[in-house]
Amino acid sequence: MAGVVAGVALASACSSSEQPVVDAGSPGRDGSGAGAGDDESGGGAAGDGDGAMTGGMSADRGDGDAANGAEAGADGGAGRASPFGCSLAWGEPVPSGSLSADVWLQFMTNWAGYEIQANGSIATFDNGGFLNQLAPTNLIAGYYTYLIGYYGHANHLPDQNCCGGSACTTCAASEPNLTTGGAYLLLGDPTGANAPCHSTTTFCDKNLIVQAYAYYARQTNAAWPTTRPLLWLIEGDFIQYTDASQVASLTSTTGASAALSYGQLGQLAALIAAAIKSNMPSAVVAFDDSAWISDQERPLYWQGIVQAHTDFDMVWTTGVGNNPPFINAGETASDYDGMTATYSWLHGYTGKKIVVDESAGASQQADTWSNQSAANLDELIEAGVAAVNVSGAPSTYQANVTALTPRLDSTCRP
Repeated sequence: MAGVVAGVALASACSSSEQPVVDAGSPGRDGSGAGAGDDESGGGAAGDGDGAMTGGMSADRGDGDAANGAEAGADGGAGRASPFGCSLAWGEPVPSGSLSADVWLQFMTNWAGYEIQANGSIATFDNGGFLNQLAPTNLIAGYYTYLIGYYGHANHLPDQNCCGGSACTTCAASEPNLTTGGAYLLLGDPTGANAPCHSTTTFCDKNLIVQAYAYYARQTNAAWPTTRPLLWLIEGDFIQYTDASQVASLTSTTGASAALSYGQLGQLAALIAAAIKSNMPSAVVAFDDSAWISDQERPLYWQGIVQAHTDFDMVWTTGVGNNPPFINAGETASDYDGMTATYSWLHGYTGKKIVVDESAGASQQADTWSNQSAANLDELIEAGVAAVNVSGAPSTYQANVTALTPRLDSTCRP
């Protein structure tokens, strides 16, 4: 999670909508829990000029190649821009039992990456059962991939809101966590993930996280013998590794700054996307937009990803469906992230369709999507939303979706 945004301290930025940034307590090996690995609650970014607000990335950059990055990315990924077809897609975490009663859904999700070890190696693949469950159906599979987060956990860096073991309490200022040591483990630590690259400043494709993604994609490709796409929801709170709270230590929360630059984070994003797609042609890659990002930070984050020529297809975020056009509950335009904490801003700025997660585990929200009016959801479809993963589905979920679907607008629009 970002440490301080627009003068708002870390804990305050989270608590404003009662959603902790990271919810590490919910991943499970039994396939029963799947939701955003990092539950987010704020969002948006105003950019460094009016162009960012009105014209997206291409409007606020001077260099031609980078300036057209967002548009080129959207056009180049058109084949994967709507992996669910042209109807708003509904999903939920995969249940442990039969899926015979769930064929009315379009996708199901599960966690991925907890198999990674403290030394960055990965040699086991636990999602074969999940994929086997879905293969005979028409459902699209989705991963919440959290390899960086799980790599940090294996190296005694919990999520910022999940120190204290099973108690999952917010970390004290003296307790190392992903927001203090994650960036160093990724790049600066000479024995960490980037050691095979022989650099503490530049990522390469030999980086252990990149190689772990390549391994997971190869195993997934072999276990998913279908032409259906598979959705990769990459690293919740990916932006946290650029935060000022990142220091050059795995055992202390103080020390020299080790935060990644937005350019370095973009470089890592590009390598991760390439590792996935080169090993799994049917992969649909979505990078996370943490909903708590400030109006100043968000364009820098997405510029870093696009300027690295990252081959991604969609954006995913955690948000509500009952406060259009805003991503967050209770959001207003006057909030620290209110200028850009909207689905339309995110879609317009990146040029990508949006997969929305309702969050899970300790910060589970009540459903605010399937119980909305068709007119309300059409507004969100217009804003770029293409799919919703309802991780805490009400008993009326199927009935709600069945009634809504024929009344909703197409998602296949610019």
